[in-house]
Amino acid sequence: MKNLLLITTLFFIVSCGPSQEEELQQLKDEVMTIHDEVMPKMGELRRIRKDLLLQADSLIVVDSARAALLTTIATQIGDANEGMMQWMRDFEPEFEGTDDEIRQYLEDQKIAIQQVKEDMNKSLAKGKEVLGD
Repeated sequence: MKNLLLITTLFFIVSCGPSQEEELQQLKDEVMTIHDEVMPKMGELRRIRKDLLLQADSLIVVDSARAALLTTIATQIGDANEGMMQWMRDFEPEFEGTDDEIRQYLEDQKIAIQQVKEDMNKSLAKGKEVLGD
């Protein structure tokens, strides 16, 4: 009787938990949520980068150290922008494989898009700080 109760309880717990498919969909949703959070910042990144380069060009003769700083930050912003573009080109929303392969792929993509988010936010903050925005 105890074994039957234990087996029934375990079966109930397992059957009530999210399915493998639901877990994979949730992980995919997490990846896309991170992407959707930073994607709208792409235009702002490009605008700040352009402003930095314009200021750097105007200061090259007068203050070469500041011009170099502005150019360096503009390059970081460009790299962050390119990181997002590369991630979007490489991301396969309909990746196929075993459940374990799909899970690993989505976990890797989550790490990658989190890095893109960090790079974008960090470089954008530096650019705004230097420009006084």
